[in-house]
Amino acid sequence: MLAAVYQPGSQRLVLDKNYPIRELGDNEILIKVAATGVCHSDVEFLTGVSLDTGKIRLWTHLDMKVAELPSTGCSNCVHGVNGGPSLFNALGIGRDGAYADYIIVTADTLVPVPDGVPPAVAAIASDAGVTTYRAVQRSAQVKEGDKVLIFVTGGLGHLALQYAVHFVYACDFKPEARKLALDLGATEAFDLIELTNKTTAGFTVDTTIDFVSNNQTFNLAMSALRGNDVNFPSKPKCVMIGVSAENLVFITLDIITTGIQILGTESEARVETRTILLRY
Repeated sequence: MLAAVYQPGSQRLVLDKNYPIRELGDNEILIKVAATGVCHSDVEFLTGVSLDTGKIRLWTHLDMKVAELPSTGCSNCVHGVNGGPSLFNALGIGRDGAYADYIIVTADTLVPVPDGVPPAVAAIASDAGVTTYRAVQRSAQVKEGDKVLIFVTGGLGHLALQYAVHFVYACDFKPEARKLALDLGATEAFDLIELTNKTTAGFTVDTTIDFVSNNQTFNLAMSALRGNDVNFPSKPKCVMIGVSAENLVFITLDIITTGIQILGTESEARVETRTILLRY
């Protein structure tokens, strides 16, 4: 079969027209791939992360009528922190992914795709969709009346904006992204300079969700969560989703005196994938 193969140390995928399809093991299924998503982690592997796992194919997210949970590992593998599969046992990282004509998975990792949902749309459900849904629902626990600030409204941010559906503020340096945020229901959309001026003037929110996670967005998030002379969020939360090479610095006194929680989020889970697919 045709497969895009990753070789550690190379920033290019190798197209192998004769990549072998191995024999199926117990409870395994061979699936024809109809569509696939590109995860930011794929870019990280190609540009900055070296894995000593031999040739691996990068992860992806969908076949014809089932969505595959891309970071699902094998049932007999050592599990990582939070009970999930170890990173190096995950499909497309330590195990063959689906930048290929076919992918081998186990039946317990599949989620049916509802009728009428195109493969290219469903391809984002088990990664981009679930990652943002969990950030809003599980990590931030956004509730009615909360004010939420989202950095930025790109591939993930625009989904989070729709899941939050309360008082949502968006920050993005791209005018077209700010317009998209407003079209999708954001209360206001700012660029970075405008947001800096607003936080200086006392702008405050209950939750920030950061899909960039660099020093600039982190510092703006902390400023918006500290409160002002009048309003102080009761449970301020800073949810970090973005992958950044920058070291983020905060003053512990800020955390102690304001109660700001700095949280991460997990991606991919079967229940959330079903929920996301039913929204399409």
